[in-house]
Amino acid sequence: MLKFSIEKNTLQNLLTEHHKVIPLRTTLPILSTAFFKVEKNILTIKTTDLEQTITSSTTIEEEQDGNVCIPMGKLHEIVSAMPNDKIKFSTNEDFLIELNNKQGAYKITGRSPEEFPEDSANKVLDKLKLKGQILYNIINNTAYAASKDDLKPALSGVYFNFKKDGIIAVATDGHRLVKNIIKETTNTDQSLIIPVKFLNIIKNIIDKKETVTIDIKENSLSTKQGNLIIETRVIKESYPDFNSVIPENNTMQANVNTSNLISCLKRVSIFSNRTTKQTILDFSEKGIVVSAQDPETSTSGKEHVDCEYNGDNITTSYNAKYLIDVLQHINTKEVNIYLSAPLSAATIQETDNSQEDETINLLMPLRLNN
Repeated sequence: MLKFSIEKNTLQNLLTEHHKVIPLRTTLPILSTAFFKVEKNILTIKTTDLEQTITSSTTIEEEQDGNVCIPMGKLHEIVSAMPNDKIKFSTNEDFLIELNNKQGAYKITGRSPEEFPEDSANKVLDKLKLKGQILYNIINNTAYAASKDDLKPALSGVYFNFKKDGIIAVATDGHRLVKNIIKETTNTDQSLIIPVKFLNIIKNIIDKKETVTIDIKENSLSTKQGNLIIETRVIKESYPDFNSVIPENNTMQANVNTSNLISCLKRVSIFSNRTTKQTILDFSEKGIVVSAQDPETSTSGKEHVDCEYNGDNITTSYNAKYLIDVLQHINTKEVNIYLSAPLSAATIQETDNSQEDETINLLMPLRLNN
């Protein structure tokens, strides 16, 4: 049994972060709960999906030590709906949790804390130190391209190669690939595949002005940000040879306004097949003709986009969603698209890739329908 009081805003801020690791679907009901432990005026909260774990701690007004597992969905929902005031928690021996504030009382059936997964006891083998802004940029440039297919575990993370003289980060889902090269000295030599879920969690909480320290363990990584400790298992798989698929002979180049091309693709792709999103791009010295059609609905769309183009006329097609994703991660007013043949991969790059930071985006074409 436990008893404590906590300010609503303090608890809600913690629960918002903890909610990010709660699985949408699980065969283990305990993973849908948050583990609460009260000891010596400190509240510790823990949530996990068995791959990522978030642990937080905060000072509270305590009346009685104890621990319990509380269903996260119901708890997060009711706390978010409460006014900014103090909330009193108490439990009984049957793990019934009662929340009280000035408005009323609310009861939630909890679970035994003994059901909650135990912590892994991995020793810290190395510490990686990296500027917050650089880590944020790497995650932003790469994570979106990783696979969402659970049957491809190696591709569901971002591959990091940390060297003394720089960092290479790569993500791919087999249809597109991003390679980010950063000329930033690091204090370690490590190659790791880090789950995207972990990267997206820390991306939103790291201080870009500070140095981020990541503890490297045998099978996991962890970092402390404020009063949160975020831990993840690393993906123990072999990453594919990404350098072999990046073309070196894409000599035909189109230089086009990034936002104009994005807007055009968004409009024209409305008329593409809903499944394939196939959109055709005709490159010539007159510019790019973007078109799409869906025979099933007898609809089509076509637009012209101005560009500077050097090369032979070429007609190719892409999944418009994938192409838009790439272009939305281009930070320059204009973008360079490099081509060689209709069925060969295109490489897409910002117009001012610096010597300190270079990003190569690769996109596989779709076979043109007759």
